[in-house]
Order: sequence, then C-alpha cells, then structure tokens
Amino acid sequence: MTEASTSPLPAAVQAILKNTGKGRDFISDHGFRNVTRDGVEGVEIKVRLTSYRSLPLSCIEGIILKIDGREINTATVTITVNQHDYQLAELPPLSHVWWFILEHATVFVPGKLAPGSHHLDGTLITVEPYVTAGRFSFYNSCSKQLQLT
Repeated sequence: MTEASTSPLPAAVQAILKNTGKGRDFISDHGFRNVTRDGVEGVEIKVRLTSYRSLPLSCIEGIILKIDGREINTATVTITVNQHDYQLAELPPLSHVWWFILEHATVFVPGKLAPGSHHLDGTLITVEPYVTAGRFSFYNSCSKQLQLT
C-alpha cells in the first residue's frame, strides 16, 4: 500500500498539503455528461472555485460558458453547491452559504449534446472579500477539450 492509500485524508487534501500543484481551473477534468434533471435533458459540468479561499455564494458574480463556440444563456443554468441547486440570479443574497475550495460544484446546462469530444470555455466571475481598495470583479477563465459521457 502507498502512503496515500493509508491516509485518512482525502486525496485532494493530501495533494494540497504536499504542495503538488492542485489545479485551480474553473472547468474540472472530472465529469462532463448528459443527464436528465426533472424531465429536462442537459449536460452536467464539474467546476471548481478559482479563488485562493472558500467563498460565500454571494461573492459569485457570474459565469460565462461556451460549448463548441456557442455561448450559453446562463439564465437557464443551474449550479449545484453543497447538494443544493441555485439559479445564478439567486446567489447575491447567499452570504451564509459557502463554496469550499476543495469541493466541486456542478453546472447544469439544458440541452443534450452528442457523445464525443467537445470544447468548453468557462469563466467564473468573483468578488474577493478583504480587497480593501474597492469592489473588484475577478475573471478566471479556462478552456478544456473534454469527452462527453
């Protein structure tokens, strides 16, 4: 057995503690699949918080998504954090609900895609607390080529 398999800490925590360069890309390499939610077909995309620290959902100003170059109307998007679904318009007052940096969230985009490789562009827009020089929006973008399962 390796040291990692005998440790009581999750692998993500072990990677951070070992300073192995845990990625902070908004779009995760884990999970991109067709699903049906409440009778609506769509795709789920696993995403990560790009901040240097955990944030309340009130600090999430927006998400910009493109799939295969097509811009997604984020008014139709749902984000699942801590096993609860939220529309992006619901986030501003949620200062008591936290998204932890070690946890993935899931973005649900209505509309089924064909299986295979797809190009995803995503931007997470946050406001970082404790920036004392004013309110600034931080845009953290990434692009991924992922296999839809």
